[in-house]
Amino acid sequence: MNDLHCFILDDEQKAVETLSQLLGNYCPHLTIAGSANSVKQALEFLADHVVDILFLDIKMQQETGFDLLEQLPENKAHVIFITAHDEYGIQAIKFSATDYLLKPVMPEDLIAAVHKVGLQKNSQAEQLAMLLQSYRHQRDNTQKRIALPDQHEIKYVLIENIICCGADNTYTSFYISGENKPIIVSKPISEYEQVLSVYGFIRIHQSWLINRNHIHSFKKADGGYLIMTNSISIPVSRQRKHLLKEL
Repeated sequence: MNDLHCFILDDEQKAVETLSQLLGNYCPHLTIAGSANSVKQALEFLADHVVDILFLDIKMQQETGFDLLEQLPENKAHVIFITAHDEYGIQAIKFSATDYLLKPVMPEDLIAAVHKVGLQKNSQAEQLAMLLQSYRHQRDNTQKRIALPDQHEIKYVLIENIICCGADNTYTSFYISGENKPIIVSKPISEYEQVLSVYGFIRIHQSWLINRNHIHSFKKADGGYLIMTNSISIPVSRQRKHLLKEL
């Protein structure tokens, strides 16, 4: 990987110093071009400097990392969020497939996030636009799309078109209305259960998350299973049959 320049925004100077030390120890190809403790300071620096990666604290005392991004319309840097708050803004980040790290940052997580920067082929401008759109939609409760990164690209899919999700260890297969092949994402189904549950998705089996709006029928034979609108058969675990009754 070629040498990259990065910038750190965190309102706690100790956090800046800790991340700087981690980067120096585990990501020697990264040069720390600068840092800031406020959005204003960051804007002043980035007005005159071009960087490849932005490490942004999500929730600061009076500001957020999103505040900086909304004032950087021409930003081309990759964004990696760092936060101690696993609930604040994380939904938007997951919907846009943007990377984030939880404090305290683990070296292996940092290395993996930085490595992914070199593998990304999608337009960073497109991903940033999706991130900000997701953040606003989450704030206003009007989210409509989710970003699904497969091996080759990031696909932006309407949530209402997702029929079901199947688990295969740490991978999740998304079955989309009108698509012949599933989109396979290298993240566990439990992560998507959390973000999609408010949109009518139900974990009906350990290996399956289904969109209640795409249920075609329920078959009572063989212990009970669902037929989805794409004709896929989904088993219903004995422990979760009460969810169907509630529906």
